[in-house]
Amino acid sequence: MVSFKCFPSLAIIFLATFAFSFNGCHADRALIDSVCRQSQDYSFCTTNLISDPRAVNTDLHGLALVSISLTVAQIQDTLGRISNIQRRITNPLGKKRIRVCQNDYKASLGNFQNSFSSTSKNAYWDTINFVRDGTNQVIHCHNIYRMNGPIATSPIARDDTKVIKYSEIILIIVDRLIPKK
Repeated sequence: MVSFKCFPSLAIIFLATFAFSFNGCHADRALIDSVCRQSQDYSFCTTNLISDPRAVNTDLHGLALVSISLTVAQIQDTLGRISNIQRRITNPLGKKRIRVCQNDYKASLGNFQNSFSSTSKNAYWDTINFVRDGTNQVIHCHNIYRMNGPIATSPIARDDTKVIKYSEIILIIVDRLIPKK
């Protein structure tokens, strides 16, 4: 049984928890909304950030880390899909193209993981460089289906688009984190 001596402590803990969750959540949703209003796809941005519980309880720096984490997860999912797609492709050009994409996505994964480390250290210019390089690798994968043979639609075109949209969100956030003169 709880003694009355503990009641004031419990009340303070309860009120602090309630106040933090009430105030923090609304402020962070406003932050997410302001970031997403700058993006080209507001719906994609808000849907993905608000659905991640880490995003609604963090500041701008944390939001950058969450956005990078979402991108890394997307790239890892795509790499898994590429492995399944490779087994189904029979023509030599299709096999070559999906192998290029696999290599591009592996390199992109490394760049986004490095961008997470850079952001963790507040090295935002390095973050921008890693995000740029990782995004360019995904764009190369997307464009490989327009080179050296008949033009085709990439079997991971939707995945490419998601990574590009996440990259935009990351860059919007990181731009806000860089001190302005």
